[in-house]
Amino acid sequence: MDTYVPFCGAPPMPAELWSRWTLDPYLLSGLALAGLAGFVLLKDKARFGLAWGLVGLLFVSPLCAASIALFSARVGQHILLTLVAAPILAAALPRMRLPALPCAILFAVLFWVWHAPGPYQATLESDLGYWSMHLSLFGSATLLFAAMRARPHMALGAAALTGAQLTVYASMLTLAPVAWHDWHLATTLNYGLTALADQQLAGALMWVAGGALFLTSIASLALRFFKETPSGPAPTQTR
Repeated sequence: MDTYVPFCGAPPMPAELWSRWTLDPYLLSGLALAGLAGFVLLKDKARFGLAWGLVGLLFVSPLCAASIALFSARVGQHILLTLVAAPILAAALPRMRLPALPCAILFAVLFWVWHAPGPYQATLESDLGYWSMHLSLFGSATLLFAAMRARPHMALGAAALTGAQLTVYASMLTLAPVAWHDWHLATTLNYGLTALADQQLAGALMWVAGGALFLTSIASLALRFFKETPSGPAPTQTR
């Protein structure tokens, strides 16, 4: 019976990492078709192109292979996917009147489920698991930012929940006494890291970089809210 190889390939050695581009024809075809559809259907082609270009880079570049060896690389990939590419794509979409809080709850549930040991292991054992993780995380994050963008005055609860759950997750990763994912017990050693040190690095990335990116998105929403808030009727002039 053949042993399954993760979608991005076997865990790379450090010396070969920069040569490990993922040029899978199905991946490239899917990215191209979705990109073409976006350019045809969306008016804001500049933002869509930026978002979709980043999405493509996250799965084609050596970061994809690195995420098989290092949990910190996987977390870094998810930070860029959900907190950079998703809000840019959300800004390119037509305004959607979605309730922000349910979208935040959906994103939080998916984020915690997919990073739990069992579901995370499943992403390394089948293409279905791998793409279910990334498509659901990216889709739910895009819906969340689209909902908050459409109604920034009603996004406080969603923003608070999202910021809180990301902070709690980051702190748990950083402070955990043992590594959560058995897969990485062997894959991190070639990079001079224990699985626990790699996990702590992932937590620090989520805590610092993820927190900064999320606050940037919230600041952008706040600025949008104040720009769109009517300043009130102009005072009448007396002669």
